[in-house]
Amino acid sequence: MEGKAYSYTREEGTQAVSLAVRLLLSNPSAEPWTTAGAALVDSAGEQVDLSAFQRAPIVPGTDGNVVVGTEREPGRLACPCTLKLWEAQGSRTVTFGNVRFPEGPKPGR
Repeated sequence: MEGKAYSYTREEGTQAVSLAVRLLLSNPSAEPWTTAGAALVDSAGEQVDLSAFQRAPIVPGTDGNVVVGTEREPGRLACPCTLKLWEAQGSRTVTFGNVRFPEGPKPGR
């Protein structure tokens, strides 16, 4: 599993207004994986629901890309965060810990 976190901050702002995580998932199981949903939980317990985009199911024994993200009101997340994904069929979940997002511009820059 590999991942990269992204954030977007408006030029005049200091806090992210959109977040995304791009993941390369391996599917070692005998069933295809299709992401049905995702959520980000920060270290203070705040949960942010994320939309998921996946071009095609990840077939058994292969890797595939999944992108999850959201537009949100500016506000700080208490990172590190935990990212949870769940599949469309069945009860399998994937959990990633220690997710951090790049910080936006600093005031005065």
